[in-house]
Amino acid sequence: MQLWLSRQEIWSCAALFCILLGLAVWPRGTRKDTAGSQERQPCPPAQAKKYLALISDLAEQERFRRWKDHTLEARQAAWLVAKAEYALEQAKCIGKGDSKKEKQALFLVEDTCQMLLRAAAQSRLGCPTIQEEKGARLRAYCSPIDQSFQTYSISVPSAYDPAVSWPLLVSMHGHGWYRPFQGHPAPAYSGAFCLAPQGRGATDYKDLGEEDVLQAIAEVMRDFNIDPNRVYLTGSSMGGTGSLHLGVHYADRFAAIFPIVGNADNQAWTKRWGWNRIFPGRNNQLRDWLQDTHTARAFAGNLRNLPVYLLSGSGDTVVPPEHSRNMAAELRQHNCTVEYREFPGVGHGGFPADASNSGLSWTCSWSRDPYPHQISWRAALLKHGRAYWLRMLQFSRPLEYGEIQAEILAPNRVRIVTGNLRAFALQRSPRLFNPERPLFLEIDGERIIMAPYRGPEDHWHILRFDDIHGWDWESNRITPPLQKTAGCEGPVQEAILAPFIVVVATQSQDPAVNAAWMREARTFTFEWQRRNNAPCLMVKDVDCTMEMLENRNIVLFGGVEDNSISAVLDDAIPWREILAPLNGTDLQADDIGTILVYPVGNLSPGKLQVQLSANSPQAIWQIWGRFGNWFNWGVYDSKKYFDYAVFDARSASPETMLLTGWFGTDWSVGKGVSYLGEPVLREEFAPQRFPRFADGKAVPEDMTELYLCDLRPAKIDQMRGAVGWGRSFNGENTGDKDLGLRAPTTLEFPVRKKFNRFCSEVSLHNPLETSLCQMRSRGEKVKFTVLGDGQKLAEATVDWREPVAKLEAVITGVDILRLVASPAGGPSWLHSGALWKNPRLLRDLQP
Repeated sequence: MQLWLSRQEIWSCAALFCILLGLAVWPRGTRKDTAGSQERQPCPPAQAKKYLALISDLAEQERFRRWKDHTLEARQAAWLVAKAEYALEQAKCIGKGDSKKEKQALFLVEDTCQMLLRAAAQSRLGCPTIQEEKGARLRAYCSPIDQSFQTYSISVPSAYDPAVSWPLLVSMHGHGWYRPFQGHPAPAYSGAFCLAPQGRGATDYKDLGEEDVLQAIAEVMRDFNIDPNRVYLTGSSMGGTGSLHLGVHYADRFAAIFPIVGNADNQAWTKRWGWNRIFPGRNNQLRDWLQDTHTARAFAGNLRNLPVYLLSGSGDTVVPPEHSRNMAAELRQHNCTVEYREFPGVGHGGFPADASNSGLSWTCSWSRDPYPHQISWRAALLKHGRAYWLRMLQFSRPLEYGEIQAEILAPNRVRIVTGNLRAFALQRSPRLFNPERPLFLEIDGERIIMAPYRGPEDHWHILRFDDIHGWDWESNRITPPLQKTAGCEGPVQEAILAPFIVVVATQSQDPAVNAAWMREARTFTFEWQRRNNAPCLMVKDVDCTMEMLENRNIVLFGGVEDNSISAVLDDAIPWREILAPLNGTDLQADDIGTILVYPVGNLSPGKLQVQLSANSPQAIWQIWGRFGNWFNWGVYDSKKYFDYAVFDARSASPETMLLTGWFGTDWSVGKGVSYLGEPVLREEFAPQRFPRFADGKAVPEDMTELYLCDLRPAKIDQMRGAVGWGRSFNGENTGDKDLGLRAPTTLEFPVRKKFNRFCSEVSLHNPLETSLCQMRSRGEKVKFTVLGDGQKLAEATVDWREPVAKLEAVITGVDILRLVASPAGGPSWLHSGALWKNPRLLRDLQP
């Protein structure tokens, strides 16, 4: 067989051979100690710089090699990208004065460079195994959601034999915000693999974090001989939360879970920290149900066949023990297997040494039963609707749980009770049922017989309900042409938990509108980058092709008049029915906008479009961040819980939207649920203002005083939602010149050297929906800083003992004025609101 290579490929191979040969004979700096043995010395920083250049170049090559296909060689390329980026990240400490860290980094850089060169050559030659680091191996996979490289760490037992299946312990890290490489290195165990996923950072392993853990598990099971009936979940703090969340929604995938001080019940937050306070006009039914869907306690019955070992401390003030206590009580009420250990006086960690060992020993003693004879399952989303040999396919009504209980009463006899279901499926495995005999089903009191079945055991047999005839096999029922399905069910937030593309409007007749949409799309992608350490795909509508849209959800910044892709996809959306409850409302007003999710249709079946539309730059401004901050926990920041919403300047909460709605399970408006805004609250809340000056240059020369609410900032950097303009962060009326925020926040204003002085009061603000708990009243502090062209000009810190302060600064000659609010005391995730009150610029006119 002849192998044809181009001249460039021949030279590349020759160069790689020379590099490897050089590395093989490269002299290493050593010195002899007094005993005569040699101690390795780190390479000089200058040499490390050369190594880093090689690592960076190699990472770029491997990144492109991974994107080419899905072969083993391409997956190995993703692993090498992870190792390269880790070395580049760790090398940032070189030359920063910490000699111990610098020495470790220099060793790592040298070792990584040599390892990567060898491993890359092995991978390109088709070797099934490549050289990797000793101990925990840092790897990555390419996420289909945003094409980013998501890392995970895997410890391989030293005695690993591929001929034998091994248990897998998934160890989830605690809260570390969004820094990369969390979880690495994974803990090592002699008798089991240990996987430590990144989980997309501080996600509580929900939404994107949930997808990441499941994908990382799949990657490990693809590469190693893992026993699928001995996969376990554990973790502390946020890792404990993830153990519970993944456990209750994917119980059929795991053998047992061991959550340590994880949050499990939103009612515990309410009791300890004053979150979710009842106030006049609050939509209790909607808020309570939405928040309940985020809590593991609401799904405790799903753990009927998944043993749970809970560990907490009575002195924990970070995740109060009520979380574990309430969860344990709920599990016992559902007759689940649960062990609960609470240590007196122990806080958020610091357990006795044998506490974790005992929990792990108990947890790893269980083996999964993939075919239990009894199943009890609840789901709020169809993607969480699979339970062993049952699967939910369609709910009856939105904003209600789907529920199913099944019990094998006798051979080939099953009783099934459903709640809020119109369709479900079952598998007829020979491990449960005799395929040679009929299967007798009793569903909600109705009897259905299935003939003997000798087909594939993993086939799903679908049953469907109609209001006249009840339950029957789907072949005997009319299937609705459009229905919500797993992965295509809404709400808006679900669209960005699958592969998606952002398409930005450029077709408005008003250039200011096009500029506003581009500004908001860039804000969206900036926040995505911050939280995921990777960009998402964004394109202008004029550059968008049909090929780009295939197999992706589509996030459209701009409605039919502004975005050409929205104009193509808009015809199927039932706008008339959606807007009918708002008859009499002026929907052409400048401050009106909509956010909606709906199926794409034939262009990309099974995919969703999210359309953001607005009547003016005023309504476009901060459009994504303004809505969805309905609960206090950062994981839910700017989360869009609805299928559609119509808003105006007064909108912030579910009660102050003009209209909030959920389509029926057939994507109709008539079978859905909608809520109009609460008139009294809407009147009490302040309208979101829109600055009239885009830049300091536009300010009239004879204006001696300018409130900053009238000047559009060049930069808004606030992780947790939109800044309130002329109101509080939550929308309350605090003063029509105030800037309401939730620290940390940075605002940059282009004042263009036109003013001499800056004046403002600063204060803390407690929103309507939150009580001031003891932890906040004692510890919460916010530091307000004024900077001119990067130089600090004034600073003040406020707390609840002195919640108001005054700041003044001389800003003569300042071009960019930066206002920064930073958490300075107490847990930053517990902070609520703060205000720049009446911030203004003053200048003295020359005579």
